[in-house]
Amino acid sequence: MLSYFIRRAILLLPAALALGACTSNKTSEISLGPVPYAMKVPADIAPRISTGPVEGPFRRDVDNAGCLAATTVYFNPGPGGENLPRTIFMTAYFFPAAKFDAAQNPNEPPRFGKEVVRSGGTVLGIAGPHDTIYDPATPSGRDVVRLNKSIYEPQTYRHLP
Repeated sequence: MLSYFIRRAILLLPAALALGACTSNKTSEISLGPVPYAMKVPADIAPRISTGPVEGPFRRDVDNAGCLAATTVYFNPGPGGENLPRTIFMTAYFFPAAKFDAAQNPNEPPRFGKEVVRSGGTVLGIAGPHDTIYDPATPSGRDVVRLNKSIYEPQTYRHLP
């Protein structure tokens, strides 16, 4: 009788492990307000994401270009002895489409990010890293790589009313 239960447990173990692997794909939404979008991020990383206004001298350029709203997204390194300060991970820009198009110069990198969503006469532009901002062998480096895989994908963002 005991061997029956052991055999059943061995047979069910792969299914339980597969189910557990699926749950690690949970996401949370982070509001990009005042940009009217939410961003999906891995649920285990979401507590380490914060947002704030675009600040500094570049803010004037953002306003002068006709941007309706802009949000800076910060990444706070996790525990593990890294003792690193939060850093800017990306910036989201919300423009009227005509203003976004006018700000593009084919001879320069995009000043207000890559166009990710164009809808209803507006554009969501995302300016983020093209490489990891931390050593990819560290926990924070691996998390940034995970985040970076989706920031330029339209399905990562949901328009908020």
